[in-house]
Parts: sequence; C-alpha cells; structure tokens
Amino acid sequence: MDRPNQFLFEVGGFGDKQTLELSDDGEVVVKSGKANISWFYKGSAQRTPDPGKWAVFMAKIDELRVWNWEATYYHADMCDGSQWELKLAMGDKTVKSSGVNKTPETFDQFKEALGELLS
Repeated sequence: MDRPNQFLFEVGGFGDKQTLELSDDGEVVVKSGKANISWFYKGSAQRTPDPGKWAVFMAKIDELRVWNWEATYYHADMCDGSQWELKLAMGDKTVKSSGVNKTPETFDQFKEALGELLS
C-alpha cells in the first residue's frame, strides 16, 4: 500500500482553517475555509489519488525528511498570522508537526508535492 495510514493537513489563521484529510476509503477530502490561503487547494473537493501519485508523494516526503520535522515551529513576534498542522503516519513512520508563523525549511517543497498529489 502506497498511501498513508493517516494524513491530516490544516492551514489557516486564528479561528479559520482549511483542511485536507485522508478518509478511510482512500479519498482525500479538502474542506475550504474562509481563510482563502493563496497556495492552498481552491474550494472543497474530494480526490482519490491513484497509487502512482501516492508513491511519488510519499517518496517526496522521505526526500524532504518530513518524518524529522520538529513537533512545533513558533515565531512569537507577530500578533496575527498563520497556523498549520500536519499529522502523517505510514507503517511505523509518524510525524505530528505544527507551527505558528513559522515553518520547516522544506515546507514550500512539501506544499508543491501536495499540489501534485491533488492535481
């Protein structure tokens, strides 16, 4: 199986988030919020990536060392900003990482890989 056991990604601002979640049947459900994050998938959708797309995405997760992301990224010098959270599990690999106004070094490449998975 190439798809993860668990996959939840949320991004947004205080009080409003856009969510991407893997359902039990392998469908990726995107729920858009009012935050209208410019790079996030537009609108609500349900996608079922084929095994090839999952394989490419998971290989990119390994390459970007997402499994080693810190539990928390925090930049306190902003009163208002963005928040994000990732929960991902595949086999014995798991990561739970979140941030407020700060992201890991490979976050932009992760976003690109996410876009490819949903295309």
